[in-house]
Amino acid sequence: MSEALKSGRRAFLKKGSAAIAGSTVFATFPTNLSAYAGGSDQIKIGLIGCGGRGAGAAVQAIKASKAVKLVAMCDTFRDRLDSSYGAILDNVEAGQVDVPESNKFVGLDAYEKVIALSDAVLLATPPPFRPIHFEAAIQASKHVFMEKPLAVDVPGYHKIMEVSKLADQKNLTVVVGLQNRYNQGYQELLKKIQGGTIGDIMSIDVYYNVGAPTIHPRVAGQTEMEYQIRNWRYFTWLWGGQLAGQTIHQIDVMNWMMKDFPVQAKGIGGRQVFKGPNQGNTYDHHYVEFEYPDGTKMHVQSRNIDNCWNKMGFQVHGTSGSADEKSRIYDTNNKIIWRHDDRNAPNAFQVEHDVFFDCILKNTPRNDSEWGANSTLTTIMGRMAMHSGQVMNLEDVLNSKRSLLPEQLTWDAAMPDMPDESGNYPTPMPGITKVM
Repeated sequence: MSEALKSGRRAFLKKGSAAIAGSTVFATFPTNLSAYAGGSDQIKIGLIGCGGRGAGAAVQAIKASKAVKLVAMCDTFRDRLDSSYGAILDNVEAGQVDVPESNKFVGLDAYEKVIALSDAVLLATPPPFRPIHFEAAIQASKHVFMEKPLAVDVPGYHKIMEVSKLADQKNLTVVVGLQNRYNQGYQELLKKIQGGTIGDIMSIDVYYNVGAPTIHPRVAGQTEMEYQIRNWRYFTWLWGGQLAGQTIHQIDVMNWMMKDFPVQAKGIGGRQVFKGPNQGNTYDHHYVEFEYPDGTKMHVQSRNIDNCWNKMGFQVHGTSGSADEKSRIYDTNNKIIWRHDDRNAPNAFQVEHDVFFDCILKNTPRNDSEWGANSTLTTIMGRMAMHSGQVMNLEDVLNSKRSLLPEQLTWDAAMPDMPDESGNYPTPMPGITKVM
């Protein structure tokens, strides 16, 4: 392992261990910070990306504190902005939403206008835009809440890591939407696992088997860019694949538990059900064997196919017991010996926003972006292993210069993947596709 990589991992482990050590305090945060309401304490927020997750994040942000006011919104499409605006108004107090028509922006560069009007921004667009928007927000000295994943390729990962350092220098708070880190049950579970309750960890199984994403068929008059962004979960450059878009939640918990991240990936996957122009070029089934530096293997299976058995979760196997995603611990006879009582546990989606605004209002910065970026990198390494059919080692992956994004982000841009005469898109082929 190169000295640069060793240095980076040492820094990550030091920071990650500190975050784990302090993680249990999250459970003590109030679910509403209304005590901070006041003129000088008002936080103007802007929403960048108005899909369902963007609207949800805005509602949770507003509910975190009476000091929060939504003042600007943007999306690439006006209809998405309008539906999101309506959903937000239906779920919060109207006095905390003040977005006049002049503060509603549409287009690929609209994020710049929202950043200029805000004290803090919520980044909820598809992930290839995350590094661009994150850099613009931090350069403008704005606090950032950003959804996962943080990038879709290695250049994007490096940009996030670079900007993360600038956020630290500016004492800005950055919270990442990997809400399981803010889940009280997982905090207690990991404390017990790391304390030796199940013995030494021998192996890990991760599952994210669910149905297919919604299809948004092509509409007459759309440019290729517009069609792909509308139907973004079916294009690798826009979603990063299912590992990045969905399975990252469980993968991140395992990285948190291991206080580390994988250094090797071997994978298989393909398209068994997805077909035709409306399902782009993403895989519908995936399996990756990840290996941590200590040799522990993490086996990840995920699937986007309808009418199949579904499971989202994990199983951690130790020498004297096991644990699962329901915050339960079993002995070697598979008898439950501990479980977290979550009847009064706060909602982790809300807690992450409570933490975000608590840090801003108290001027006690925190920064989730490095561990969020490293879990994102884990999913990128897994995708590269599946698409290429090759063993991916972390050091080689970190040296990759290959970007998945178009050279220009314009409505008439030349796209990375274009349909053939039948409307079908080229699909990654293991043994043939180059990913480095």
